[in-house]
Amino acid sequence: MAVITGLLAACATSEPPQTGRLVTTSFARPADSAATGGAYLTVVNADSIAVALTGATSPWATAVEVHETMNHDGMAHMMARTSVPIAPRDSLVMKPGGVHMMLIGLTRALREGDSVPVTLRFSIGDSLALRIPVRPN
Repeated sequence: MAVITGLLAACATSEPPQTGRLVTTSFARPADSAATGGAYLTVVNADSIAVALTGATSPWATAVEVHETMNHDGMAHMMARTSVPIAPRDSLVMKPGGVHMMLIGLTRALREGDSVPVTLRFSIGDSLALRIPVRPN
C-alpha cells in the first residue's frame, strides 16, 4: 500500500500534483479526553480517476468515522458514511454542518495548538498520513 504524506506547505506552492491525493486545509476542534471531537478538511483528488474516502484512523482516538449532517423533517441528524466519492480532479470539502470526521473515544484531550495524527484510506488502496491542527472554529 502506498503511503502519501500530506504536507500543508506543499499545498501553498505552485501547481497541485498531477496524481494522488492531498489535504489543502484542515482543523479539529478542541475536545476533552474520552470525548468525541470533530475534524474538517479539504481532500483534493489530483488523479484522472474517481476515488472514494473509505476510512480513517488516528492513534489519538479509538475510532475515526466520516459522518454527514442531514436535515430530515426540520431535524438535523448525523449519518455515518462508509465511502465518500471524490470525482477526478475534484475535492471533498468537509465542514461543520456537512460531511466531517468524528474522532471517537479520544485517548487524550485535543488542545489548541495540538496537531492530531490521522491517516486517511482510499478505495484504490492508498493512504494519506497528515496532522490536523487543533483550533477553535
